[in-house]
Amino acid sequence: MPAPDPARPNAASERVLVLGVVLNTLLAGLKLAGGLLSGSPSLLADGYHSLADLGTNGLAWLTWRWAQRPPDEDHHYGHGKVEAMAALAVGVVLVATGLLVVGDAVRSEAPDYRGAQAATAVGVALLSIAANEFLTRITRAEARRTGSPTLEALAADNRSDMLTSVLVLAGVGGSALGAPWIETGLTAVIGVFVGWMGARTAKGAFDVLTDRAPDLELRSRVRALAQQVPGVRGVQAVAVHPLGSRVRVDMEVSVEGSLTVTQGHAIAHAVEVRVREHEPTVAAVAVHVNPDRAAPSPA
Repeated sequence: MPAPDPARPNAASERVLVLGVVLNTLLAGLKLAGGLLSGSPSLLADGYHSLADLGTNGLAWLTWRWAQRPPDEDHHYGHGKVEAMAALAVGVVLVATGLLVVGDAVRSEAPDYRGAQAATAVGVALLSIAANEFLTRITRAEARRTGSPTLEALAADNRSDMLTSVLVLAGVGGSALGAPWIETGLTAVIGVFVGWMGARTAKGAFDVLTDRAPDLELRSRVRALAQQVPGVRGVQAVAVHPLGSRVRVDMEVSVEGSLTVTQGHAIAHAVEVRVREHEPTVAAVAVHVNPDRAAPSPA
């Protein structure tokens, strides 16, 4: 996966979020209308999913804009974790939507298509597959470019919407061929799948909010980078603190005990610069300098 590039403008990310809101508005209306006209329970379930997507995309857009605000007097590390809160909300809404869809599948009657009803449901499902696959690809590409957890959650949500439309297509086909139980069963599968995607998204956001390190290898890479800086005799500690799509690194390094404060500061600054140059996800580095205990300064 290419390294995120937080320095590039955020206009592209906002365009992706706005496009998601627009497309999900259109798809939700189309699926719900198509489900009612065709009598397809699976298409109606997919419509509920798109309706949930509309709400989560709107929420993601608002919170993403909030997360771009710089640090202030009340938020010394910026507002990056607002993105994780939005991703958590996306996950919770998807879990709730999945449970509702499963409940509707259990209670609904087997569909009985007449005339062009099956063709209507198939046409809407095909359109949804194409639109959501397009939205998935551009959202995931932007998520990888920026490292945004909100965009990553929405990309997963768009992919789940595309896959549920595939199940709708299979279910309607089964009903049209005289096996309506297939669509009823697949409607329940859609609900389970949506709920599972929501649970996975919520877990990722929860990890950020509870300060779980997003990259378990980052500490080792930072330690190795610091040890390459001239004057660093050892690295005693490295801690990674998530800040939404980026992280802060706190570390302790040891230098020769006889160095002046100015010399020690210069080494610490060199460590900070090296880490930030080689790890684009690192927003800030705090370096505490210790005297090398293995070689104490002369009395």
